[in-house]
Amino acid sequence: MSKCKFCGQNAGFFKSFHKECELSYILGKVDIRNKISNAITSTVDFSSCENEINNIAHTSFIPDSEISELYSFGFFSAVETFLEDGIISVEEEQKINDFKKHFKLDQDILDKYGSIQKVCKALILRDIFENKTSLTSRIVIEGTLPFLLQKDETLLWVFKNVEFYELQTKTTFEGSSQGLSIKIAQGLYYRTSSFKGNPVTNQHMKLLGTGILAITNINLYFGSTTKTVKIPYKKLISITPYSDGIGIQKDGVSSKPQIFKEIDGWFAYNLISNLISK
Repeated sequence: MSKCKFCGQNAGFFKSFHKECELSYILGKVDIRNKISNAITSTVDFSSCENEINNIAHTSFIPDSEISELYSFGFFSAVETFLEDGIISVEEEQKINDFKKHFKLDQDILDKYGSIQKVCKALILRDIFENKTSLTSRIVIEGTLPFLLQKDETLLWVFKNVEFYELQTKTTFEGSSQGLSIKIAQGLYYRTSSFKGNPVTNQHMKLLGTGILAITNINLYFGSTTKTVKIPYKKLISITPYSDGIGIQKDGVSSKPQIFKEIDGWFAYNLISNLISK
């Protein structure tokens, strides 16, 4: 006779768990996720919430090894609720900070679903919306960047593994000939013909490099082993958002359309657009 994997009691022949124990386990996980989310979005006392979570975990047979996942999802759910209007208010930011301070969870747990990055991006945009004259960086860079910032420049965001493309144009001539061949000697022919050629232009996006894209309050930087560029916002005449990137066009007759791919296009577009309009 085997034992229930949840409660540890006899489960019967050819059974590995009690159905009621399995149901309690499933509902308990849902309840914990909801309590975590509600505690962040409302005014629930975190100490009381923590006690309730521990009691539910005990009575629902939820092991400690699975609790961190529930905190990750509960935090994710709360952040998504806050971001329904597209911003994180000062009050919402304080609730998030209070939650992090009380539970002292590793950032890897809170950012499992990208929630910490979403919060940081929303706060950066809020700083710009509020038209702060002196922006401060909300990110910490480990290591060195492949470019030097100006003294009055603030690093706002960095994307890694970004593909940098530029529109390339190639012109070829295509045409056809027609005419008459006249035999002028044995084994020798002379052909009179005319040729009409037309220029054919082909355009394609050429990959110039894969590297780091940095956004500051003044410039856009890209750095890779093969290509490094600095693009001042004052030289941009257009910026186009894509789901996974942005396209830019600089001022100048010889300037070519450029695309930065594999980034959060919505965030990058809104960030740069609002920096330009400041």
